[in-house]
Amino acid sequence: MHTIWKGAIGFGLVHIPVKLYAATEEKEISLQLLHKGCHGTVKTQRYCSSCEKKLSSEDIVKGYKLDNNQFLIFEKEELEQLHDDSKRINIIQFIKEASVDLMFTQKVYYLGPEDSYIDAYCLFIKALEVTKRVAVAKITIRSSTKLCILKPMNGSFIQLSTMYYPNEIRPSERIPNLPSESRIDSDQLQLAQQLIKSLSTSAEVSQLKNVGQDRLQSLIQSKISGQEIVQVNSEKNESQHIIGLMESLQMSINHFSNPLTKKTKQKKKESAS
Repeated sequence: MHTIWKGAIGFGLVHIPVKLYAATEEKEISLQLLHKGCHGTVKTQRYCSSCEKKLSSEDIVKGYKLDNNQFLIFEKEELEQLHDDSKRINIIQFIKEASVDLMFTQKVYYLGPEDSYIDAYCLFIKALEVTKRVAVAKITIRSSTKLCILKPMNGSFIQLSTMYYPNEIRPSERIPNLPSESRIDSDQLQLAQQLIKSLSTSAEVSQLKNVGQDRLQSLIQSKISGQEIVQVNSEKNESQHIIGLMESLQMSINHFSNPLTKKTKQKKKESAS
């Protein structure tokens, strides 16, 4: 794995050198932008609208906008001095994992030990597991200081999740059309519960597949093979049948309770696995 960051876990007088690795990777198929006329590659360039010329990374500084044409200019060194320690994961406190709101989770990483500090790393994992705690800390990555959670995983490694700060979470009160009071019909609620039960399975999230990506891959292979691509347009009925909530719930339950439907779902699962 490629090392993203090198530093150390620090709390009290404890110092455990570690390395940070990306725990996730995008699996979306990348389609490149091309010029429709000649199929030339479309490139994004850094361009100064005032000087009307291309720029290199050395020509660029960061600015904070005050007004339409007024900026405060910051050099790279100035911004780096704002952070206390860019090579240390400073633990703030230890808390129960249940108290961590998933709403704050941003990005997930793996945290591995340096060669000579494996014992200290393992001890830290064990201490977190025994006390049933996770660590709340701060880490500076690419000149940005983030909150993070250090969590022991399967007794073998530490998962580091960067977190949003509380002021970065939008208040739920801004959601439009939230009901102040809701009247729930008991019959509708019972049907809804039946529908949820009929759709409930023991399948794990890790077994889910990106269907859209699979379809795109098949389309790519089809084009490579020179097969004719047939576009099937589904015809929309001009008159739309509007049904009530009770009827739609009952229809859904009937569909997923149908033995033939269950057999079809089971065959799809077996073929997918």
